[in-house]
Amino acid sequence: MSHETLSRPRAAAQRRPALATRLTPRAVAEWEARLGVAGAATRTRPRRFTGVSGSVAYSPTVDVRVADLEAFHAMRFAQSLSSIATYCALQPAMVLERTAERVVADPSETLLVSVNGMRGQSIVRQGGREFSYGPGDLVFISNAAPYSILSSAVSDPSGVQIPFSRLGKHRHVAERLQRPVAANTPLARAASVFVRRFAAETSALSTASPVGAVSEQAAVDLIVAALSEVDGAPSVMEDNALFVQEAARDLIERHHRDATFTPDSIAEHLHLSRRQLYRYFEGCEHSLAGQIADRRLQSAHEALLGNPSASISSVALSSGFPTVATFRNRFKARYGVGPVEYRHTVR
Repeated sequence: MSHETLSRPRAAAQRRPALATRLTPRAVAEWEARLGVAGAATRTRPRRFTGVSGSVAYSPTVDVRVADLEAFHAMRFAQSLSSIATYCALQPAMVLERTAERVVADPSETLLVSVNGMRGQSIVRQGGREFSYGPGDLVFISNAAPYSILSSAVSDPSGVQIPFSRLGKHRHVAERLQRPVAANTPLARAASVFVRRFAAETSALSTASPVGAVSEQAAVDLIVAALSEVDGAPSVMEDNALFVQEAARDLIERHHRDATFTPDSIAEHLHLSRRQLYRYFEGCEHSLAGQIADRRLQSAHEALLGNPSASISSVALSSGFPTVATFRNRFKARYGVGPVEYRHTVR
């Protein structure tokens, strides 16, 4: 497969607001929009954690440190599947630390695979080394060893917990992680997009058949392939249907703001015919064109909430919609009101 960079449109630079350190109603609304639960017909409710007792209950096997424990407020969707667990969280600026004493008192042979969606950098320390990571980076953390995670702003980690026993011959990689942050490869990007989507559909949405009926084993296989890449093993996923699907979604994630980006762009980038590409998506709930349109709508929704001074036309064009009319029509079809009216309701 070819991995040359596609062209991106030039958008007018907009001043971004400072990163928040505590949860706000707007941050919660943006988080739910990213997860796809805003206005969803079927969804669960996140568990809220507040105050000192909430900070203790939030992660019982790690220590939580924040500037003001009394003001602590975090939210989380969580779901245990047959052998793995998934979660989507929204949490304030804080430090999560699993100390050596915790490891002894609460042993856990599990691998935590996590991805942040919000902008801002976090730091993970494990095995005497420190790594910085940002939105979209795939992070592997062993619960069998001490670690700490520092987030200086509100963050929205989504992830999967996998027992070491499910990792097969790659168990040793998780037990002796040398680099917890995956490199920026097609496989790692595909796995990152998949983890966020799989976690949202299994923990936040009441989806009978999450992620197009992807089995837990298929999910573990994709994540293990990305883990093996961290250990220096070559990727062998190019003909795997789940890899192709997630590689396509990664392209959508990175290039949907380009109004000329279409399913044909994906086929060209992956060196597949249009017919071959579409075959990988047979049985999926949404077509590729629909997924591109949905991602553009999600970006527009985030821009409406995150930049109240931006005009509707600039929001539409910077999100990849070819015309403002197309944006208005799609937005109203999804949310029941136009973008201007919607913006007023969430202020």
